Amino acid sequence: MNLKAMFITSVLVYISISLPAILGIGYVIDWVPEATWYQKFIEYLIEGLLNNILIKTIIASLVGIVVSLVIPKRRYSK
Repeated sequence: MNLKAMFITSVLVYISISLPAILGIGYVIDWVPEATWYQKFIEYLIEGLLNNILIKTIIASLVGIVVSLVIPKRRYSK
């Protein structure tokens, strides 16, 4: 099992699953008029990454494990 491939794949899958929430799709945050662009960006980023964290972590881990098990088999099958 390739741990590097598993870790990189898990991180990429987690970020791609979080992307719609990071972009603000599916929920609305009420902002005060004085909120800066940076404050809004950080809040959307944090909210997107932490929204449904358990489900996203399980999915990303499973995909990472599958990819890390498939990659070595593909190298030797040629």
